[in-house]
Amino acid sequence: MILRPYYSYELCGAGLSGKPTSTIAFERRWNPMLSMDRDAFIDALGDVPAKPAEMEQILAFNRGWQEMKVQA
Repeated sequence: MILRPYYSYELCGAGLSGKPTSTIAFERRWNPMLSMDRDAFIDALGDVPAKPAEMEQILAFNRGWQEMKVQA
């Protein structure tokens, strides 16, 4: 199982679905980034969305260093 590194409602990264979890099989089948040749893949990485504003907080939470403070 693959867990997204950010909030499940965010579409972080190029070619990712909006699902909060995934599998390698699902991504191999449906993620267009995984069917590109090397040069096309590198070009597509130039269009990756920016990191979330709360990136440092998210990383700290994922590492177990702090409690997540979600804004309503």
